Amino acid sequence: MPKNIHLNEFVLFQLQRNIVNLYKKYIILTEDLRRDHSIFLRKLKEAGVSEELLNKLDYFDDEKYTYIRKKVLDSGNELNRELEKYFGLIELKLNGDKLDEVQKTRLSELMNFNKKTQLEKSGDKFKVKGKII
Repeated sequence: MPKNIHLNEFVLFQLQRNIVNLYKKYIILTEDLRRDHSIFLRKLKEAGVSEELLNKLDYFDDEKYTYIRKKVLDSGNELNRELEKYFGLIELKLNGDKLDEVQKTRLSELMNFNKKTQLEKSGDKFKVKGKII
C-alpha cells in the first residue's frame, strides 16, 4: 500500500506541475499580446492618429492585463485543487510485467545503436559496459 501512495503522489505532482507550466505559458502569451498591442498603438501614433482616438483604441491597459492574468491563475489553481480532491479516491498500481517489457524494449533499442555496449542483469538491476549513445 505505501508504494501506491507514493505512486499517487508522484503522478499527482507531475500532473499539477504540467498544469502550472500550461498556465505560465498562457500568461506569457498574454504578455506577448499586450506587447503587440502597445506596438500597434505606437505605430498608429507615429502615423498621426490623434491622442483621443488612441485612448479609445487602447483596451489592453494594466487593468485588463491584471484581470486576464488573475483569471488564468485562478483557473489553473482551481484545476489543481480539483485534481487533488479526486486523486485521493484513486489507487494507482504499476503493471510490473508491462513495465519490464517496456524496459527491455528500450534497452534493446539502445543496444542496437551501439554494438560495443554490453548489458548484464543481476537480479532486478542492470550493469552496462561500454557507452550507450
